Amino acid sequence: MAHITRAGVRLAYADTGSGPPVVLIHGFPFSRRMWEPQTPLAGAGRLITADLRGFGESGGTPASLDELADDLHALVEHLRLPTAVFGGFSMGGYVLFRYLARHADHAKAVLLLDTRAEADTPEGRQRRYDSIARIERDGPAGYLDDFVKLVVATKTLESQPDLVKTVRDLMESRRTPSLVGGLRAMAQRPDSTPLLSSIRVPTLIVVGEDDKATPVSSARTMHEAIPGRAWSSFPRPATSATSSSPSDSMLLCGTFCRRCGRRRYAGRRPMRSWRENGPGCAINARA
Repeated sequence: MAHITRAGVRLAYADTGSGPPVVLIHGFPFSRRMWEPQTPLAGAGRLITADLRGFGESGGTPASLDELADDLHALVEHLRLPTAVFGGFSMGGYVLFRYLARHADHAKAVLLLDTRAEADTPEGRQRRYDSIARIERDGPAGYLDDFVKLVVATKTLESQPDLVKTVRDLMESRRTPSLVGGLRAMAQRPDSTPLLSSIRVPTLIVVGEDDKATPVSSARTMHEAIPGRAWSSFPRPATSATSSSPSDSMLLCGTFCRRCGRRRYAGRRPMRSWRENGPGCAINARA
């Protein structure tokens, strides 16, 4: 494990492979370990996966998404990355939006996985605060047992119990302050929808067709708002876009990262032909 230290907090990351850099930001309540089963991404270039503050092997407690974005920038500067492909899953996407608001010039391409740009609705915000109260009252185990039912679709819950167990095991359950801090940071995040029109690099949006937390409608909203370079994929299997095993969507992401990482694709429209991508995915490409 490698690490940097920012403001006295040790932040862990992994840096593997070679080629154009691809920086991946995990979701809540996971750690960088969530990317390990995604073998199609391993050949996408130099793969950099960080543990967000308070999760995995990183210290501290998350206070805001802006703080997590600043941690990410500290890592980018430490690694001396002039540009990279950036990808965020769920909360990682929220962090990525805050990063792009300050450092869009560092992004060669953007990968948005099971995430959305809108702020929480008042009802959604209250659900997070109710979850905080539950965790502080009863501990995290029961909350995480229920949370896995949100990130894994009903069909998968019924048909693939081993996969469900693996996803549950990947959840960060040891530090109650990290879970509480992460939930509060997400509840208080700003609306990033106005930012979408400023994204001028190739962008791939991937969301599970049956995703309950980030519905396809949110992905379509992002797709329409990003001017001219957005590609959307809605995997039909009843799982989130990333699960504990490689999938068609991860093959797509790996190809996207490899192509966008090449210098000749920077600032141009890559992959006009991605209207069909084999079984399991439907591609909606802005031409």
